Amino acid sequence: MGTQRRVGLAGTIMAAVVLLSGCAGGTTEARPSSSSSPTKIATVEATATPTPTPTATTPTVEVPLDATVDAGVVANGTSATASGNGPSNVSYQRQGELAVVISLDCSACTGPTKVTAPGRMSPFGESPAPLSGSFLMDVFVDDPVNQMLIVQAEGPWTVTLQSWNDLAYVSGPQSGTGPAVLFWSDDVSKVTVDFVPLDADDSFSGRVFTTSDNTQVFGNTDPFTEVFDADLPGVMAIQTNGTWTVTPTP
Repeated sequence: MGTQRRVGLAGTIMAAVVLLSGCAGGTTEARPSSSSSPTKIATVEATATPTPTPTATTPTVEVPLDATVDAGVVANGTSATASGNGPSNVSYQRQGELAVVISLDCSACTGPTKVTAPGRMSPFGESPAPLSGSFLMDVFVDDPVNQMLIVQAEGPWTVTLQSWNDLAYVSGPQSGTGPAVLFWSDDVSKVTVDFVPLDADDSFSGRVFTTSDNTQVFGNTDPFTEVFDADLPGVMAIQTNGTWTVTPTP
């Protein structure tokens, strides 16, 4: 595939990375500012302190079975929300050079769940049971403004889409079950991952987009406790149906 530039992780840069969750881009990674404090992931000058939680949102849109809904605009400080019942397409418009975090609440669903997008070789997330969690998409700066998300589910669901620049910071050990996208503020070189798969078909995939030129991709299919290079602060996208704990490690 051709070279694509990924949305930069610091206030002054944009570059390309390999995206291994479905398709590949270029090989030049983003380069951070020299500050040891976390910065929001953007292509304009960012402060070294967290920004307030954004309040501007688009209205929730209810959609019928097998429909397509336009959730609206996703930008820094502006999120979009859509709800439906059963399989549906969700379209939205990405405004600005940012990656989009998709948060799915399908806790009231009754069967298998899949979150994907047109043309993907593998889904963002897939579970034989109702699935709730967060996923990361649109990580290349030349991704189109008009985007589409596909939700395949049985029952009612809601998706919220926001810029990864609007994620709240976390620090220290974080635990969960299922897919997640987290923005660590810790200034460390590694993370320790403890993982227990849901079943024999489950696996763990971690993608760390950092404020340096040291993006990392790692994972395994078996239960494990391992230390991986991470070079935080940065955003980590976790893809699994299992249970995990990630601990920033000096």
